[in-house]
Amino acid sequence: MLFTRAIAIACLTVFAWLLWVAACLFLLLVAMAWWSGDPALKLGYLILLALGALVGGFVCRLFARRIEGPTGH
Repeated sequence: MLFTRAIAIACLTVFAWLLWVAACLFLLLVAMAWWSGDPALKLGYLILLALGALVGGFVCRLFARRIEGPTGH
């Protein structure tokens, strides 16, 4: 059971970092689209994708912390 928890925590942590990297890339795309004058709809969905990836990363870290349980006791 300990091994399974460790794998779950590691996977959720790595996935959170990947989502945060994706959020940064989406924000880079937003900046490039803004600079080139793309339509508001494209900017809107890129911003939503960036926010979704950012929130998804935080949710993954939250789940990893809940699986880990209280530490330091």
